[in-house]
Amino acid sequence: MAIRILHTADNHIGLPFHRYDGEVRGRLAAERFEALARLVSEGNARDAHFLVIAGDLFDTTRVSVADIKRTVDVLNGFAGVAVLVLPGNHDHVAGPETEVWKRFRLASEGVDSIEVLAEPQVRSFEVDGQPVHFFPCPCPSKTGSAPTTPWVAGAAAATAPGLRIGIAHGNVPGLGLDAADRYFTMDRDDLEAAGMATWLLGHIHVPFPTSASGERSPFFMAGTHTPDSIRCRHPGSAWWIECEGETVVRYEQLSPGGIRFLRLDRELRDAADVVALLADVRGVEPQTTILDLQLSGRLSAEQRQQLAAGLNEVRPAFLCLTEEAEIHAAIDATEVAARYREGGLAQRLLSALLADEGHPEAAILAHELIEEVAQ
Repeated sequence: MAIRILHTADNHIGLPFHRYDGEVRGRLAAERFEALARLVSEGNARDAHFLVIAGDLFDTTRVSVADIKRTVDVLNGFAGVAVLVLPGNHDHVAGPETEVWKRFRLASEGVDSIEVLAEPQVRSFEVDGQPVHFFPCPCPSKTGSAPTTPWVAGAAAATAPGLRIGIAHGNVPGLGLDAADRYFTMDRDDLEAAGMATWLLGHIHVPFPTSASGERSPFFMAGTHTPDSIRCRHPGSAWWIECEGETVVRYEQLSPGGIRFLRLDRELRDAADVVALLADVRGVEPQTTILDLQLSGRLSAEQRQQLAAGLNEVRPAFLCLTEEAEIHAAIDATEVAARYREGGLAQRLLSALLADEGHPEAAILAHELIEEVAQ
């Protein structure tokens, strides 16, 4: 029988989302719980044996009691053998009195299936006669130059046969940028030489492997379970992993996220560009999207009005829509006629420059100089 594992990490319950207003902030905070609940439901539907959280379940060691209790309620819904929670660098464990884990243990008192892996020691289970050994490597601090994993190879050699799974949190060269080695950097060769069937890792919010399914991998990076910022390009990620004997035989990427962050960068030069942008915006599912527009270019007054009207029309439907625009005023015959006296020097100069199709920027530059002098 296959051992079935659901792997997540970097859930960051309690992330404050300060840059957003109250309603959006509340929706984003709730999504951290809701996506975790969707993941638990998916695991139950697939009869998962273990739910492994490889660090940073919480965004800080001072997360609120209410958030901790709500998290425990979600995890208590898991129907498998155990929920295994590793302290990461954001929710590190510096001893038995670390506030977040003290509160977590109080909130989960009486729930035998939820365990905090606060010590670097083997945790063994037996599932239908099959031994399963987990080798947790908790983070002892927010930052650290040395990996937390070196003890595993020796412990693995001294452990009875069975499925061996390493759990750790930190950087892996090539996946995350950590030139100063501040986040418990783990060497790939060391991970592979430790005697594990695979490693379940956290810290980098981008999933690894890059393939959505396959047969085996020396390690898995969960990626955050639901997007947390505009930098997150995936729809939320977790791994479904099946093992037989002492080997991973199949994996599949899951996407439990329910909110999307999307950035569109556009240079707008004419009405067709405005129409294309608005079509792209209308093609997005607005109620679950935080849309950030980065706009540049030159548009006439009429085109700018067309853009503003289109965005104002769709804005209320979006979870959040913001734009940062550096759009300069374009100049055309209509604009010249509206701004400048017929027969005047400015009107005659700009009209002549507009007629020069070989130098389309000349009229724009001349118009900017005239406006600057007029001020």
